[in-house]
Amino acid sequence: MKDETAVSPVIGVILMVAITVILAAVIAAFGFGFGSSMNQKGPTAVITLGNVPDTTGIIDLKIVHKAGDTLRSGEWKISIVSAGEVPAYQTSSTDFQVGDQIITTNLTNGTGAYNVTNKFIGYAVGTGPTLSANHKYEVKIIVMPYQTLVTDAVVSVR
Repeated sequence: MKDETAVSPVIGVILMVAITVILAAVIAAFGFGFGSSMNQKGPTAVITLGNVPDTTGIIDLKIVHKAGDTLRSGEWKISIVSAGEVPAYQTSSTDFQVGDQIITTNLTNGTGAYNVTNKFIGYAVGTGPTLSANHKYEVKIIVMPYQTLVTDAVVSVR
């Protein structure tokens, strides 16, 4: 005569422990907010780059916010460096919203303080590094709270 009565209680205990562990993990995930951070998305924007067609004899770059969300003051950073160089981000000092444009003749990889606004990026201390004609530049705009790269493009200035 075989005694198989011990198999059923052992399997039952294992299943109960497994269910308890899974429930505890799910409750902990919601309790600590692991699920909520996945739903946060950064702003999106359509940004165009080009030269200012109205200027002659001036080496400049125009960055236009065409559509999308407003980039909030202090939350977005911009980098304008020669193509292939390490980005040098400067923090914004104003909102960047649809219709706004940035016109600059400067790079952001200088050592001085920059004034970044929705109309101009200016080097505040002395004369900073400037754009060169017929040269390619990499422009990046990132929104820091979300680590969202809004613009990452290479543009040639005339």
